[in-house]
Amino acid sequence: MNRVFVDMDGVVVNFDAFRIARGLTGDQVKAMPGAYLQMPAIEGAIASVRSVIGMGYEVWLATKPPTGIAHAYGDKAAWVFENLPELKRRIIITHDKGLLGDEGDFLCDDRPHKANCEHFKGTLLRFVGGFHWPQALEVLRKHRNATALAGRVVA
Repeated sequence: MNRVFVDMDGVVVNFDAFRIARGLTGDQVKAMPGAYLQMPAIEGAIASVRSVIGMGYEVWLATKPPTGIAHAYGDKAAWVFENLPELKRRIIITHDKGLLGDEGDFLCDDRPHKANCEHFKGTLLRFVGGFHWPQALEVLRKHRNATALAGRVVA
């Protein structure tokens, strides 16, 4: 079964909307206890993650924590518990996403130049330049359909 690793900030959670609404820098937001718990989901992101699960992929949330800010680890996990409880046992908090997955897996990330994403062994779905959930879902559907067709035996 293929896995899909999904970044949190900028892919599922609208970090920038939260930051801008409060007139804060990114570093100020990261240092604020409880900030992640207050962040809204990106429109359509939760439904999209659930759609990927429904396609039969094994979905994991893979997020890079702010360095040295211990409460952010728990706050990120608590956000998942509340908003995507089906992933409560599938949370990976890492500074190196290049260690995740293999050739058949996918990584959805909006900052592919961070957290060693470029060394991810599978397919990196870059959520940049207008590519977001609608496009990612199309890629994942095509892959699932091609995999299903390849697995059929023709008599």
